[in-house]
Amino acid sequence: MSRRAELVAQLLDALRRTNALSVAMSQGAAERIGVNTTDLHCLNLLSDGPLTASELARRAGITTASVTGVIDRLEAVGYVRRERDRADRRKVVVTLQTREAAQVIAPVFAPFVRAWRGALDGYTDEQLELIADFLDRTEAVFQSEVGRMRAE
Repeated sequence: MSRRAELVAQLLDALRRTNALSVAMSQGAAERIGVNTTDLHCLNLLSDGPLTASELARRAGITTASVTGVIDRLEAVGYVRRERDRADRRKVVVTLQTREAAQVIAPVFAPFVRAWRGALDGYTDEQLELIADFLDRTEAVFQSEVGRMRAE
């Protein structure tokens, strides 16, 4: 096996292990926050900004019927607010309640963020650019493959 093939295999194995740990981290965080992992996933998606209910369902990979239950649960505990879309009253826009999220959710993830920052401390700016590029490419692969799986 060539050195490159060994490195690629090592990276693919590291991605697999990291993905498994990411799932475990999400499960642990969801338990601490008092929601399920799908609800936490939706909160994460909403941290980028308001989404219509149908867009939230699409991005989360769940049905529109399921997203209604997610929104109901998250609204009941004060993490999100739903409103009619001003442009199209048939649509519902879901907004993360940032103050509530900051009080309850942010402290659960703060130790992870500190640890991740610490893990990046030894890298040069050029290395960080390379890592950021790799993660952007990884995200694109995930998006493409999730779309392919849903289409099949």
